[in-house]
Amino acid sequence: MKGSNKKLNMKKEGKDSKVFAFFIIKGGILLKRVSDDLIAEAEKTSIVSLCQEYGYAIEKKTNQYYFGIEHDSLVIDSYKNKFYWNSQNISGNSILFAQTFFNKTFPEAVAMLTSKEYEKMNDTYVEPEKNFVYEIEHDTSTAAAEDYLVNERGIDKDIVSALIKKGLIRQDHKKNIVFVWGETGRRVGADLQGTVSKNNLGKRGTFKQIFRDSKSNYGFNVSLGVPKKLLFFEAPIDLLSYWSLNKHLKNCRLISMSGLKPRTVMNMMKHTYVSRGQYPTEGIFLGVDNDVAGHKFVDRFEQMLLETKDGQEIPFHNLIPNDLEIPKEYIPLYQDAAINHNVDWKDIAAIHKAETNLSKTNEIANYFGLGKFFGKVLENKEKPKEINLYDSINECAKSLAKNRFAGKFDLERTMSQPGHELGDLKKFINKVKRYSEKYSNLGYLPTKSMTKDWNDKLISEKNIKTKNTFKQKDVAVSR
Repeated sequence: MKGSNKKLNMKKEGKDSKVFAFFIIKGGILLKRVSDDLIAEAEKTSIVSLCQEYGYAIEKKTNQYYFGIEHDSLVIDSYKNKFYWNSQNISGNSILFAQTFFNKTFPEAVAMLTSKEYEKMNDTYVEPEKNFVYEIEHDTSTAAAEDYLVNERGIDKDIVSALIKKGLIRQDHKKNIVFVWGETGRRVGADLQGTVSKNNLGKRGTFKQIFRDSKSNYGFNVSLGVPKKLLFFEAPIDLLSYWSLNKHLKNCRLISMSGLKPRTVMNMMKHTYVSRGQYPTEGIFLGVDNDVAGHKFVDRFEQMLLETKDGQEIPFHNLIPNDLEIPKEYIPLYQDAAINHNVDWKDIAAIHKAETNLSKTNEIANYFGLGKFFGKVLENKEKPKEINLYDSINECAKSLAKNRFAGKFDLERTMSQPGHELGDLKKFINKVKRYSEKYSNLGYLPTKSMTKDWNDKLISEKNIKTKNTFKQKDVAVSR
C-alpha cells in the first residue's frame, strides 16, 4: 500500500455497528484513528460558524437560509445544519462541506471542525426521522416509460423488461418513470424521471425528482449475482446505459447516487457487506460524468484504499466514460510544441487533462486545486475564462524541457508553485503520470466532441452501429 493513501479498516461487528473506521496514514505509519466520537462532534459543528471563521463568503437570506456568494446555487440550511449545492447535485453535513469547499480529506475535515470552539448544533434543531411511505400512484401500463427508455435513451429492451417484471421500474399516472429503490425486499425511496420534454427544464428537458422522504445515502440499485464489485453512477439512466453496453455483467452491484454523494458510496458499501456478507473484493468503480465535478469526485476517492479485516486491499477505480478521449483539434498543437521543445506530447496532454479535463477554459478539474499552465483557482464570483490554448501548450512544453535532468522530466519542479502543499502536489503528479502512461500504453481516443456521460456513450455507439448497418446495405445494393 502506498504511504500517501488513506486506509479504512472494515470490521464485521453487530448489524447496527459502524463498518468503517478512518485512519490517517503518512509514510506508511499509522498516526491517528478518527474515532466515532470525534466524527460525531465534527458533524455538530455549525456550517455557518465555519464559514464565518474562515471567511467563506455567504449571504444571509432568512434566519434559516444562507446562500453562497461564489456559488449562487449553494444553499445552507442553518436549522438542519446541512448544505445543498444544487448545480453539482451535492448535499450533506458539515464534514462534507469542509471536504468540498475547503479541499480537505475526511480526516482533515474532522480535524478542522474539531480544532476550534465553533457554534455547535446540539439543541438548535433535531431533524425528525421520517419513514419512507410509497405513495406513488401507478399508471395502468408502462408504455411511456418503455418508449422513453428504449427508443429515446437507447436502453436495452431486455433490461427494461426484466426490471419492470421485478418491480424496480414503474410508471406513475403522470407518465413519469419511477425507479424504485429496493433494500432487501422493501421500498425505501424512488427517483422520478419525466418522459415528456419541456423547454424550461434544462439540458435533457425532462422532469427529475427524488421522491419525498426517500432514504438518505441510498439510491436505485441492482444486484447481479454475488456483489464482488460495486459500480456507482450519478443517475439511474447512466446505470442502465452502462449495463446496456455490458450486458454480460455478473457478480456486481450497480448503484445510482442521484448526484455526487460520497456518503452514499460509503453507506452502500456498508449495506452490501451487512446485508450480503460480501466485501467488494474486485474493487469500487466510479462511473460518474466526464466533467469538473465528476473528476474531483474520483480524485477524492482514488486517494483512499479500503482494507478488509483479513488485510485485503480494495481500491477505487475511475470508470468515467471514454476518459482517454482527446479533441482532434488539440493533437497537432500538442505535437508541434513537443517537437519544438523535444518533449513527449502525451505528457503535455496529461498535464492539460489533470488540470482542467482538457477544457478551453481555466476552471480547475481536480480535487487538489492545482493548475499552472491551463487552469487556476478562481476567486469569489470569478467566472471561468477561455484560455489561449496555443500559448498554454507551448508554455507547458517549454517548462517540461527546462526541468529535464538525465533524460527524465522533473514534474515536481515543472508543476510547483508557491502556496501548494507538497502532499497535494504529489497526488496531482501521480494523476499526470497515470494519464501519460494510459495515453502511451492503452492509447488515446481522438474525438470531435468529448463524451459527457454513459448515456451519451450508449447513444453514440448505437448511432455508429446504425450507420455501419446502412453502409453494409448500400454495399449489398451496389453489388
